[in-house]
Amino acid sequence: MRGEKFTLNALLLVVMIMSAIFFFFTVKMTSLADRSAYSSYNAIEGTPYAVSYSSLKPDGIYEGGKTTGVLRLEGQFGYDWGAAAVDGALFLNEYRSSPLGLSTCQVVRVDTSDFSKQLLLPDAILRGRCASGEIVCLRGALLPSNYPKSNPLCRLYATGVSLRPDSDRAEVLFLDPDSGEILYSVWDEEALGSGFDARYLARTLREVMG
Repeated sequence: MRGEKFTLNALLLVVMIMSAIFFFFTVKMTSLADRSAYSSYNAIEGTPYAVSYSSLKPDGIYEGGKTTGVLRLEGQFGYDWGAAAVDGALFLNEYRSSPLGLSTCQVVRVDTSDFSKQLLLPDAILRGRCASGEIVCLRGALLPSNYPKSNPLCRLYATGVSLRPDSDRAEVLFLDPDSGEILYSVWDEEALGSGFDARYLARTLREVMG
């Protein structure tokens, strides 16, 4: 009986690995097929800084206009889900690729006086600022761009970390914009759902704490 159970588990593992490999090569071939030039220049909250993506120059944080901007810090940073500027500092998502080809995210603070980078939260996602100004982040969830509920690579990745790719559950964190310290946290079963902004970003920290 134990032998049959072991054989079934081994078969499931092989199927999972083969599905992940197939998904990886499908995504890779699709990306290789698109070699057209692109450029995107996204200002950060009205500051002279912007997050730029381009096939013609390095990705990163630039200072200045779209055509005259100067690269200040190279890297893959986010802008659409909550880049924030607070008193000489930028709070940003920094994206990386895992060995499986998944997009991972960490929250960083960039000092605009010297463009030094400080890691605030590994394996977390910055979502924005709440009504009272605190930085709001998610921890314990994969980026939605990985399609975690249907991507076999996410299920394989989750076997080695404390994540549930089939769930919308995540920890919501409120950070002090000056120190970067965690002021409050709460687990939410629907953190990746559509009501996140109304529950957290549109309210003050005091209101969230009840």
